[in-house]
Amino acid sequence: MIQASAVQHGMRLAASGAAPTAYHMPLVVTFAHEPDAGLLAKSCAAVVERHALLAVSVVERDGVTHLARSTVPVLRVAGPDESVEEEATRPFDLGAGPLVRFALFGRTLVVTAHHLVFDGLSKEVLLRDLAAFYAGEIPAPLPRTAEDELAAEAARLAGGRGAAEEYWSGRWAEPLPVVVGEHVLTGRDHGAGQVHAFEPPVPDLPGLTRFETLLAAVHALLGGYGNPRVTTGVDVSTREPGAFDTVGPFATEFPVDTRPDADSPFAEFAAGVRATLRAMYPHRSVPLARAVRRLRPHAAIAPVSVSYRRVGAAPRFDGAPAAVDWLAFAGSVRGDLQLQAVDDGTTVTARLRHSAAAAPVAARFAGDLCAVLTRVAADPRTLLRDLGPAAAPGTSAPPAAVEAGAAAPAPARGGELVEPVLAIWCDVLGDPAIGPDDDLFDLGGDSLTATQIIARMRKTLGVDVDIDTFFDHPTVNGVVDAVSAS
Repeated sequence: MIQASAVQHGMRLAASGAAPTAYHMPLVVTFAHEPDAGLLAKSCAAVVERHALLAVSVVERDGVTHLARSTVPVLRVAGPDESVEEEATRPFDLGAGPLVRFALFGRTLVVTAHHLVFDGLSKEVLLRDLAAFYAGEIPAPLPRTAEDELAAEAARLAGGRGAAEEYWSGRWAEPLPVVVGEHVLTGRDHGAGQVHAFEPPVPDLPGLTRFETLLAAVHALLGGYGNPRVTTGVDVSTREPGAFDTVGPFATEFPVDTRPDADSPFAEFAAGVRATLRAMYPHRSVPLARAVRRLRPHAAIAPVSVSYRRVGAAPRFDGAPAAVDWLAFAGSVRGDLQLQAVDDGTTVTARLRHSAAAAPVAARFAGDLCAVLTRVAADPRTLLRDLGPAAAPGTSAPPAAVEAGAAAPAPARGGELVEPVLAIWCDVLGDPAIGPDDDLFDLGGDSLTATQIIARMRKTLGVDVDIDTFFDHPTVNGVVDAVSAS
């Protein structure tokens, strides 16, 4: 059993809600010819043996997430009444594992993995290795094991946390609600969703990658809707040299914050977005929740998020390329609008996943984004005000964020619980001098510390507390008062 990474711990915390498929990452591969099911089964087993993280379960010990060995998944031949959609949305048992499964529907293979052990690049790694084993080839040994990668990631977190805290201290602010037309989006959790497919015409502009152009266009569009400050979540890879051939959850989400100026040329605005991204990348080894101590554990950093990935050529099976759906949908969305795009070097394919709250504006958002990209392709110096659309008539600016730390009426003190809860805090934080009114986050605590305290209180006192209680009442007296009041 090994301790999970900081990213995995935060993901498990966020995934504990009511929409488990929000963290499913299905990959749908349709072969040109009927595959040899026996050979494909052996190839799947070989891939799992090569990438041991695929055969683990997730357990909690005193509030800390650990990974344990599980059973090895085997290829299952689906029955005639089963569907690809049902397979992609079938829940995982995290405590039992494994966290990947393979199902064959005629000529279509469905690989469904949980984000706890998988990221976007893992799809390519898995499929490339699967094709190699199927062809009778033996891929070169991996330079490091999954345990090695987790240890290296923990070391980078420890070494980079101080710099990351300093970087985000002057930059992080809670995202505002997002106005799109007549609708206001606020969702940052996960739930059932739908998907709108389209192909954004992302141009190649001087000094910018396609991803940077697309992200800047999203921010310009949201500014055009009347949002004075725009914050989007962006998926960022945490892979280091040596990990590019490894399956794992080497990704995190960071906020990108802009204030679109209507009088700025798009090229100038996009250059600023690029500079923001480049300044953020050196801190990617430290999840935001470990650098911003009072960050509540949401499934999404902001109501709108963007994920972008370059993909190579489709692998070949039995001499013919397979058709790959890199963006297969598992029925849930994190946040209100989750834009996912893959770039094969020629075409950018996008899926806009959206919540029920965002359903009335999803198609409009996609169409307006395509219009913005078409205009900047014609003239990158176009002013943001001329990219459109203007804010809808009668639409007010987004409401101000609720002031953090607003005082709530204090309930009665919890009496005899204070002393044992204080003892738990002192033990977890390693400080015997903590007082009952000391703030958990001022003491250096974070969401991991809070979950450790929660687990100890549950185990030793039989008291169950949700993590939001620690953000609303981050002192021993506050937590005990909240427990007594409930």
